[in-house]
Amino acid sequence: MLKYETQQKSRKSEARMNKKQDNPTEISNEISHIHTDSTANPVDSSARRRMLLGGVLKGSAVLAAATPIKSFASTSSITANGKICTISGVQSAAHSQKSSLPTCGGLSAGYYKTLSHWPNYNGTVTPPVATNTVNGKTFTQDTPFNTIFGSGPSSSLISIMLNNPSSAAFHYIPALLNSIKPPFGYIFPYSGTEVINFYNSPQKADALSFFKNYMETI
Repeated sequence: MLKYETQQKSRKSEARMNKKQDNPTEISNEISHIHTDSTANPVDSSARRRMLLGGVLKGSAVLAAATPIKSFASTSSITANGKICTISGVQSAAHSQKSSLPTCGGLSAGYYKTLSHWPNYNGTVTPPVATNTVNGKTFTQDTPFNTIFGSGPSSSLISIMLNNPSSAAFHYIPALLNSIKPPFGYIFPYSGTEVINFYNSPQKADALSFFKNYMETI
C-alpha cells in the first residue's frame, strides 16, 4: 500500500514538474519545502527531490540552447602606429602587445581616382570597365552609389571619386574597393558587406573617421 501511494505521489509531482520546468525559482522553492517538511515520507521525499533536480537541469539545458551565442570579433592586424585595427580599437589608448601581427592599411582615395587602379579593371574593352561583386550585387565604376550602399548620393562611383572629395562617399568607396583587394602585404579588417552596413548604421561617422585616417595610408 505504501509503495502504491508513493508511486501515485511521484506521478503527481511529475505532472507538476512539467509545468515548472520554465520556472527554476518555483522548482527551488519546492525542493526547499521537501527538505523542511518533517512529516514527509523519506522514500517519497527522496523521489521528489530527484525528479525536481532533474527538471532543473533539464530546464537549464533548454535555457542555454535558447540563448543566442554572442561572438566577439578577433583582431588579426594592427595599425601602422600599433593600435588594434578596428573602429573601436583605434579609439582606445591601448596598443596591441602582439607586435607579430600583420599591419592593416589601404590605398588612398586619390589612388582610386584612376580607374585602372580599381580591382578587376579590364582595359581590353571599350570603354574600359572595372567589374566587382559585393553582397550579391555586381557593380562597375558607373553604378550609382546608392544602388550599392542602399542610400546616399545617386551619382556614379567614379563621378564621386572625381568630383566630390568632401563627401563621406568619397571615403566609403575606397574602403569598399580596399575590402575587395587589399594592397599587397596589408590586411583590410572589414569585408565589403561590413563597409556597406557601416554606411547605414549609427557607426557611420566613426567608420568614416577610421577609413579616412587609418585605411588610406598607402
